[in-house]
Amino acid sequence: MAVPIVGVGAGGHAKSVLEAIRSAGEFEVVALVDDDPALAGTELLGITVTAGPPTGARHAFLGVGGIGNPGPRQRVCERLLAEGFELPPIVHASAAVSPWATLGRGAQILAAAVVNADATLGDGVLINTGAVVEHDCVVGDFAHVAPGATLGGGAVVGAGAHVGMGAVVIEGVTLGERAFVAAGAVVVAGVPDGARVAGVPARTIAS
Repeated sequence: MAVPIVGVGAGGHAKSVLEAIRSAGEFEVVALVDDDPALAGTELLGITVTAGPPTGARHAFLGVGGIGNPGPRQRVCERLLAEGFELPPIVHASAAVSPWATLGRGAQILAAAVVNADATLGDGVLINTGAVVEHDCVVGDFAHVAPGATLGGGAVVGAGAHVGMGAVVIEGVTLGERAFVAAGAVVVAGVPDGARVAGVPARTIAS
């Protein structure tokens, strides 16, 4: 029997996570909660959205996106943990995740993504559709690897960092905390904390 789980956040990202949950069959989504009162009573992929704190399950997932701003995901995650919820990793059935990879609380690996051996994902990490995390990578808490992005073997992505759609981080390169890599960039050298880079090869751009 599937385990009941509730979602917090009912925007576009929640749709992708709902599909991942349904594909795997381990959990059954029994409620969606969003702080936006305008969403109360609406439906998201057949589930009615409610306001107020989540109830009805011990397990929860993050329905909040993290494109360029991991703050909301982190706040929701910390709130749920403080309220006693368990945040299991969510893995789409079509994703390829090595049994030797380590997944943090609330990590999400979406459709057709790959996470290879000895990769380590922190809490609340989002590996989006079709992204690749190669062997021995470390992805810090609440970082986002966007659709189609690739991390070469041994790359390190700092907490709260964002790797844009289709970007490539070559082997062994380190991105600092809250670094931002623009879509399509090719990162060949380390990126400091909070820096923004774009281009091929990637170069620092204005904030």
